[in-house]
Order: sequence, then structure tokens, then C-alpha cells
Amino acid sequence: MSTLPTVQTYATMLQKLRTRCGLHPTIGNASALEDILTSANDYVFAQLDEGLPITSTLMLAADTPEYPWISDEGETIARGSVQSVWVEQGDTERVPLPQGIHHAMRADQSLRAIPERYDSRYIDGEWSLEVWPVPDQPYRLFIDHNRVLTRFEQPTDKPSAPARLVLEYAIAMGKAHYGKADADVVGQSFRTMLYKEKVAQKENRRFIPPSAACPSRPRVVATANGFRQVG
Repeated sequence: MSTLPTVQTYATMLQKLRTRCGLHPTIGNASALEDILTSANDYVFAQLDEGLPITSTLMLAADTPEYPWISDEGETIARGSVQSVWVEQGDTERVPLPQGIHHAMRADQSLRAIPERYDSRYIDGEWSLEVWPVPDQPYRLFIDHNRVLTRFEQPTDKPSAPARLVLEYAIAMGKAHYGKADADVVGQSFRTMLYKEKVAQKENRRFIPPSAACPSRPRVVATANGFRQVG
């Protein structure tokens, strides 16, 4: 049995959209709500994607080795776009995790420690993020990746942007579509949430130049007398 936690899907978000718009479960134009939710996913993705890598977080739980490729913010992480994965040690240190977990590593089910490796694993029809060893306590992962716009119209599809943003924008559009009095209030809430997400996105991309405390890495160059290390 899979230990993967429940994640937001097209079906669950569509139901929440209907409820938040104050519509009876059997009343209301279903196709209109579906179009609104799909459009919201595309819009939020376009607002956040700038073609540059982003860093998402994923909190690991004790005794749980597998997780959906969904960030703590509810955003789908495309496996093929992952550039690096880091595990947080203490308050300031991050340690890179190499990819690759083989069956011999999984053989000892009792081993518990801070994760040292990660991999993708196909479980119950879904790709999951696996870590090894199994966490002995909660740890935070930092995942460097690119956003990818994927299909969002079938019941099990996952949003391409943070689910909370997609749903909030869809609710604002849905309330406006059905003439709800608080449509502007929800719209302002979405704009505030989007602004904060963009600020956090830029913070993740800040470049800190090398210093005496954090020198640049040495490099090897070719010379007339062979190779030597510089820097």
C-alpha cells in the first residue's frame, strides 16, 4: 500500500470551486466551471513562469519514504525538470542529495536516518519522490526545478501552479461569472497572494557573489606546461 498523502486534483478543486461559489451540487453550468478552473491554471502558470529555475520545498515526515511530486505550496514538480535536490540540516546548512536508490538500499526496512539519496519511483500508478534512508524525523527538502505547463482537465490531473493560487483565482472568476457580491473581495485576495508568491519566487533566485566567507570554486585550466588549478 502506498503511503502518499492526498494531493489536490482537478476533481477535488472543481468541487471546492463549486462550493465556494455557493452553487448547489447539481445546479449550475458544469462546463462553465470547468472552463474557469482550466483557464485559472493557465493564467497563474503564465504569471509565475519566467523561464528560470525556481526552488520549491517539500517537508518530509518521519517513517515515510515516498512523497508525491507536489511541493508544500501545492505545485506540481515535473520530474524531468528537476536540477538538484537538497536536504536541510540544522537552521542554515543544506546538503545535496545524489539521485539513485537501488533495491539493496531498500532491503533494510528498519534503517532510519537523515536522507542521503533520492529517486523517482512508480507506485500505484503514480510517480513518487523516494528518499533513502527513511527519515527518522521531519526534514525539509529544497528542490530546484522548472515549471512545466501540463494538461489540467481530467479528474486526476494536478495543477501546474500552486493549487491555492489557481483555486483562489478560479473562485474570483466564478463569483464574477455568477454575479456574486463578494467577487471583488476574492479578486483582491488573489492579487495579494500572487504578489507574495512573486516576491518569494524572486527571493529564491537572488545571486550572492563569492566572498571571503564563501569563496568561488577552484577551476582547472590548460597551459603550455599542462593543466593547473586556478582560483
